[in-house]
Amino acid sequence: MAIDTLRQVELQHLVAEVRRAARTLRAQTRLERDTVRRTLTEALRDDLEPKAERDLEGLEAIRTWASALENADVGDAELLQELLYGIDALLRVHLWREAGLLLVPPEPRTAADF
Repeated sequence: MAIDTLRQVELQHLVAEVRRAARTLRAQTRLERDTVRRTLTEALRDDLEPKAERDLEGLEAIRTWASALENADVGDAELLQELLYGIDALLRVHLWREAGLLLVPPEPRTAADF
């Protein structure tokens, strides 16, 4: 049974937030990076974990990467960005497995992303 439309929208929003964070990370201050890191880690733990129905293996992978993100040094922008892009990919596959939606590649970046 596929998840409902509201849950799909919630997961798509989380994917978009993770991708935005990954794209803009290098322009952020250490404090902003720390805030983003904590906010996303909490969202992954509180909003994603209790609601997974079908993709328990993917959830375990996301949990592992979220833990690495939580413990990463905010001064290591390269590592933070790598973790965020990895979580983005894992979330996309998780959404595909949970909702049965097609996997769609990311949209081209716009001028606002630069």
